[in-house]
Amino acid sequence: MNGILTELGRRLPDRLLAFVVLPGLLYVGGLLAAASLGGVSLDGTGRTVGHAVAPITTAVGSRPTPAGLSAALLLAVVVLAAAAAGLAAQAVGAAVDRVWTGPWPGWAERVAGRWTARRTRAWETADQLRSGTTGAELDARTARRDRIGLQRPSGPTWMADRLRAADSRVWQEYGIDLAVSWARLWLVLPDTSRAAVRSARERLTATMLLAGWAVLYALLGALWWPAVLVGAVIGVTAWRRARAAVDTLAELVEAVVDVHGHELATAVGVPVPNQRVVPPVGHVLTERFRKSS
Repeated sequence: MNGILTELGRRLPDRLLAFVVLPGLLYVGGLLAAASLGGVSLDGTGRTVGHAVAPITTAVGSRPTPAGLSAALLLAVVVLAAAAAGLAAQAVGAAVDRVWTGPWPGWAERVAGRWTARRTRAWETADQLRSGTTGAELDARTARRDRIGLQRPSGPTWMADRLRAADSRVWQEYGIDLAVSWARLWLVLPDTSRAAVRSARERLTATMLLAGWAVLYALLGALWWPAVLVGAVIGVTAWRRARAAVDTLAELVEAVVDVHGHELATAVGVPVPNQRVVPPVGHVLTERFRKSS
């Protein structure tokens, strides 16, 4: 599933730049507010952000530059600062994406293992509570278990497990390995299906960028405490939206295989009885796409 996310990420439209520069202007505004209002001491000597940037402001203002040119230079500096903040938010968002959707890097394996074990115990407890229940109670307890994971957790986060569940469920139902089949499947999809998947991927990317901004605002809080509150609100919003976006994307990927899997088999000349892909057919497709000898 991570390979699918990477492939879809290459197709994101340029209009997502609007989610980088414009929020960057707001962030630069917050940074300037921190500079103007002071903030906390930088080095314990009482020197605040405002004191630190004062020499720079004085130097710029003292240059004998025409007013129009000064305004243009100031605008250029602000836009460049906003773009730099946007690129930083993208980088941080990519790191958040790695944490939320996994897999975690090797140096974090111990922490990941503890979180996975904790989630596994919670999932098993919730699953056991389903025994002997029926009707509405069974549905409620199943929903409670599924909030931990659709399947027994194999990673430290719900989002990572939700993406893995898409791989696992497609393999169990059809015998198709999504990692090697997705690029071929994408070629046979109609435009409407491609647009739906692209839109879901864009929402996830925008949400991870929002999480990047949350981290940057939290860091700005070290200089100006109200930014911590802004970062907290943005962070909670990003986390909730990311869960919804991951669930939607995973569901759409499964739906694409459900609806168009037989078209993929037909396109490569694999017979599909009754236009229904069954595990033996999926295994043939997987072996062919793996180019196994």
